[in-house]
Amino acid sequence: MVVELYADPGATASGEQELKLEDLLAYLVAQEDLALTPMESLLVRTESIGDPALPSAEQVAILHWLGTAFSHWENKFGLEEPLATELRRLKPLAATLAITEPDFLTPGQHPLHRLLDSLQLAAIGWQSSLGRVGQATAKQLVEAVEVALATLDPGDSGEPDSRTRLEELCSQVAAATDRDMARAERMTRRMIETAQGHIKTADAKRQAAEMINAALEKYAAPATIGQFLKGPWYESAQLLLLKFGTDSEQWRHMSATTDTLLDSMQVSETEAAGRRQQLFEMVTQLPRDLKRWLLSLQHDSEAVGDAMGMVEFAHLRILRKQPLELEQVDLLPVVEAGGSKAAQDELQGLEAGQWFSIDPGNGEPVRARLALRLDSEGQLLFANQAGLKVLQQGFEEFATALREGKVTRLASGASFSLSLAYVAGIKTLHDLDTLQGEAALQARRDEEERKHRELERVEREQAAEEARRRELQEAKQRQLAREEAERLQREQIEAEKQQLEDQETALLQQEWDEAQRVQRERMEAEQQRVTGEGARREAAPAADTATADSPGTAASPAKSSAQQNQFELPMGAWLGFHDGDTPLLAKLAVHDREQDNYIFVNRSGIKMRELNRAELLALVEKGLVEILESSSHFRDEVTRVKTQS
Repeated sequence: MVVELYADPGATASGEQELKLEDLLAYLVAQEDLALTPMESLLVRTESIGDPALPSAEQVAILHWLGTAFSHWENKFGLEEPLATELRRLKPLAATLAITEPDFLTPGQHPLHRLLDSLQLAAIGWQSSLGRVGQATAKQLVEAVEVALATLDPGDSGEPDSRTRLEELCSQVAAATDRDMARAERMTRRMIETAQGHIKTADAKRQAAEMINAALEKYAAPATIGQFLKGPWYESAQLLLLKFGTDSEQWRHMSATTDTLLDSMQVSETEAAGRRQQLFEMVTQLPRDLKRWLLSLQHDSEAVGDAMGMVEFAHLRILRKQPLELEQVDLLPVVEAGGSKAAQDELQGLEAGQWFSIDPGNGEPVRARLALRLDSEGQLLFANQAGLKVLQQGFEEFATALREGKVTRLASGASFSLSLAYVAGIKTLHDLDTLQGEAALQARRDEEERKHRELERVEREQAAEEARRRELQEAKQRQLAREEAERLQREQIEAEKQQLEDQETALLQQEWDEAQRVQRERMEAEQQRVTGEGARREAAPAADTATADSPGTAASPAKSSAQQNQFELPMGAWLGFHDGDTPLLAKLAVHDREQDNYIFVNRSGIKMRELNRAELLALVEKGLVEILESSSHFRDEVTRVKTQS
């Protein structure tokens, strides 16, 4: 087919003027002007040095075919500069392989075909504005071209041959391209999920408006009820749709409640008894139904009360047979979904994954892939090579841009192989099947199987990532549950501790009150005793004087010293001090045995008093300290000390 289509008798050798193979390959490798086809470069080279030799008829046809295929490939599957120029460097390699390796004449069979296919697919969306992602793609393409060109050099005998090296390079580039595409697909999926969330919200808004408008078209209503329906009720309908959907029982109940509310406002002067009974039933049930579906105000009880007040006021007027001012309430605005039928028909062939060059209006075309087609919304969502959103257009706008030439479809896939087949006269798959028979069918089956496996791999990765996200979410929820349980446990412990402290405080307060009562009684008794003794001293002053000078009195200092040595106050004991202007309650916190000092603190640990043993005993002897400790041992000790005093 190639010879029949591209035979050129004028450029074909005759007789002894046929160009030797080694000379032909040398001319092809030395091509300098890459804008020329391999055959054009060869003729320029031979003419410049005056070499009359020419290739054979078959070689001429092959070189013409290859040059035409390159031109078709660059026009239909073109890349941005400088990557397009970088790929032209492979023309000499392609020309030498086309002459020397027979399987090069079968599109898609040679490793160089697949290499160019993969490089074009990897760079179809490349633009210099992509930043780091674009730099990585450009670096990968340049390195692949350098490695491919190195196969022109035979190298050491120990190195693999050029065919094997090209096969390895082709596999590496294809694997890297698949990884990049899978990464971009994951990013695109996240973008799509975000966009679908916005679209779901817009769809809920539209459906809620349509439901309320349908009811308002059937019934007139008071202005206040219209405001309620177009305000909190409209917002609640959107929330319910997002949560349950249009096919849910909840949505049907809310729609029915809307109709019932408006129906309850319809009264007539000659209403039948049955209608009045029906109104009583509506008025009884409606508040419960309205509160149930009033989701937008569920955290604001005051706003719910205000809304219910408007409805109940209208019902009260109806039940009292007072007139209601009904009017036709203006409908909610509804944004129509989808584009026109003409635009939808014009964009019928658009599918997710197709690449386009789109001029957004600033004269700088953007290479973008159709990520999502939303027929219900009439919107097209586009992503760049990194999988990030770059454009969102409506059907009408995009169809207009297509007609005006501001949008160009960019073909991708097995691009170089398709160009080789196309310029050889193979325009359709049927032509290819006719030419190659069962081999073509099997090759296509293998390619479809490879794509299917790749799709399954991507789906597995996405499922694994989703599972990881769910696991992380569940772990986070478990952590929050543990923290909440620990918080509740701490609060319970604190509450129990506070309860114990309160009980202890109450007990101490009781003992304190009892001590104050006993102190008052003792002071009263002491006062009475002092009064009686004064009277006796007046009656017998001599006896009292003798008693004061008796030896027993002189022994008291020794007894006091013995008391000090036997006195022991346990740590934590609560004492009530009466030696100040106001009573003081304090606890023994420190006993310094070397200095024989006692430090007392309040409940917060703040130091209140510091006394030595002698000072404390003196206060005890004077009855200015009350011991509030519950220890029987300590009370026995105090009793013993008081008895000895």
